[in-house]
Amino acid sequence: MLIPKSQITNYIPQKEPFVMIDSIVDASEKQFTSSFTIREDNVLVENGRLKEVGLIENIAQTTAAGFTYLDKQQTPDGEPKIGFIGSVNRLICHTTPNLNDTIITTVSPEMTFENITLVKGEVKLNGETII
Repeated sequence: MLIPKSQITNYIPQKEPFVMIDSIVDASEKQFTSSFTIREDNVLVENGRLKEVGLIENIAQTTAAGFTYLDKQQTPDGEPKIGFIGSVNRLICHTTPNLNDTIITTVSPEMTFENITLVKGEVKLNGETII
C-alpha cells in the first residue's frame, strides 16, 4: 500500500464526508489503483448500496490521488491535484456495491492535452468488473 487511509486526504482535495477512497494500493505513470470499503455513514449510500455516482466519484478521486502521488515524488510539499470531470463516456454500470463490500479501482491515463487528461476507469468487486 502506497498511501494508507490515515493519509489519503493529503492526496485528494475532498474531505470527509465526501472521501470515496481509502487507500492507494499502486501508482505508476500508466495506472493508479485504489481500494475502498463501503460504509453505512457514506453520504452516497442509499438502501444499503453505494450509488452509481459514488462509483464515478471513486474513479475521480483515484485519479486525483494517483497524480498527486506521482507529483509528490518530485515535489514532496505539493498540494493535492484539483480537477473536474468534464464528461463521462461509455459508462456501463453492471451493479453497485453493498455495505461492507471492498471495491478495487484502476484508472489508466489514456491521453493528455495541455491540462486535460482523458482516463479510463474500471471498478471491480470480488474480481468482477462492476463499472
